[in-house]
Amino acid sequence: MLTLIRDGGAPMWAIIFLGALAFVAAARFAVRPVRAHLPMIVALAVGVLFSIACGVMADIAAVGSKVPRNPQWANSPRIHLVLLQGLAESMAPGILGFSTLSLVALLCAVGLRRLAAQPDAAQQPPVR
Repeated sequence: MLTLIRDGGAPMWAIIFLGALAFVAAARFAVRPVRAHLPMIVALAVGVLFSIACGVMADIAAVGSKVPRNPQWANSPRIHLVLLQGLAESMAPGILGFSTLSLVALLCAVGLRRLAAQPDAAQQPPVR
């Protein structure tokens, strides 16, 4: 986990913060499903998604700018290994963020199942 945060850099903090908020909101929805809470969970999940995109792009840009500035890397016969390592580290925001979103979706599925089982579920207005 700490390696992912180190590899992903500063954008990881946005993923952790928004992901934690989305996870807590989804857990709350799973325990006590209220249809009105779904839009907030979706908005937080979209925030995590955009943070993932920002993090991956920022990390790829960092690799693309740092490798040419280091002659020992740029002129190395094993430049492909340096680039592959940079690409692997650039995937850290996606690994952490999409794992978080998977858990949020699972918790929402539990909440939706429990919501459908409630006797007054048919009387609640649909989410738009």
